[in-house]
Amino acid sequence: MQRLTSIALITVLVVLMVFSVHPVSADSKKILDAIDEAGASCRGVSQKIWDFKELGQQEVKSSALLKEELARMGYKVTGDLKVPDDLVKDGIARTAFRAEMAGKGAGPTVTLMLEYDALPNGHSCGHNLISTSGLLAAAGLAKAMKDTPGRVIVIGTPDEERGSMGGGKVALLEGGHFEGSDVVFITHPADRWSLEQRFLAMKRAMFTFKGKAAHAAASPHKGINALRSVLLTFNCVDDLREHVRQDVRIHGIIPKGGDRVNIVPELAQAEFACRALDTATMEKAYAKIVNCAKAAELGTGATLEFKEPRVALKAPVTVQPLLDSVEASLAALGVTKNQFRSSDEFGSSDLGMVSYAYPTVNLTFKIAPDGTAGHSDAFRDAAATDEGWKATVIAGKAVALSAYDMLTNPAKLKAVQDGFKEAKAKEGK
Repeated sequence: MQRLTSIALITVLVVLMVFSVHPVSADSKKILDAIDEAGASCRGVSQKIWDFKELGQQEVKSSALLKEELARMGYKVTGDLKVPDDLVKDGIARTAFRAEMAGKGAGPTVTLMLEYDALPNGHSCGHNLISTSGLLAAAGLAKAMKDTPGRVIVIGTPDEERGSMGGGKVALLEGGHFEGSDVVFITHPADRWSLEQRFLAMKRAMFTFKGKAAHAAASPHKGINALRSVLLTFNCVDDLREHVRQDVRIHGIIPKGGDRVNIVPELAQAEFACRALDTATMEKAYAKIVNCAKAAELGTGATLEFKEPRVALKAPVTVQPLLDSVEASLAALGVTKNQFRSSDEFGSSDLGMVSYAYPTVNLTFKIAPDGTAGHSDAFRDAAATDEGWKATVIAGKAVALSAYDMLTNPAKLKAVQDGFKEAKAKEGK
């Protein structure tokens, strides 16, 4: 009996310690209960999106299903969003949407982003879980908004996997669909729990060199070799590598290098992508790459044709007070910082564009064993497991609690906004 009493006492103390990190009010409990109630329905949505496995700009069934669920929760949902017509055909993002729920009077705006596009091998990046963790958070917040000032916006963002093409978040940003957001939340499944905000800024470059054709054996002196311009560009770029910061990534290919071996190439192309952990550093390295192509033009006499791309992806801005809020929410749900794991593998995403414009947090949650590669069949399978769904529910709850924190705690929201300004001012320094 005494042993049972001791166990009960320890249990109570543990619960008190956890919730003292991030106290759960009556409204917060209402949010968590609402998420539990929505769990079965949202799990069904996740499985259907996993089955649909629709590629970017083709997510017709997935977006329709998410819109239907949000409308059922009481959100006002708008589809066919207007965006720049040079980024999306006809200027209409047909698989994007925006849902809104107003609270009790004026207040902050929290925005949730949902992704739902697949890859050729299915949902091997787990976007079915990104969309439904956000859907869970939206369900929880819907229960609290009638007594909470401010509003919740839910934005369906298509085509993340081809973000550098501009048809996803870039188009929605330029279309004004994020306007008014005070803070933005998104999640992403992985083989770890993490709050690292590390994506690489990225910009592409296509250099086209035009020379003069000639017989490569009989009269090469009458030609101008465009391929030599491409090779000089690559050599010059390679010489740069020891003079850029270690996180800078420069990788290139030769899409066209000539037609026949006995003809001096009159047209050749070099395509590069330049990346870095912050936008300012990436832009500096990119300018040097452009100068390499200009030097090759000067050295060979070929004519360089180059136009900077319409879209370049920025790096996320880390806002520590916002990360602290989500970390506290996770702790209240049993995921402590000692469970976090960092990674030295970074890609690029149009998420960075949103994070550069608004304070944004990306919560990475663990659905697969350590070392499971993203975009693999193994990760795709993990995105449809019971264990993966349990982590998704925790992620949705953490986002909902932190979003509610931003809606109801002006001092914390101000700290986030101040931290955002400070982080941008320090970028690249």
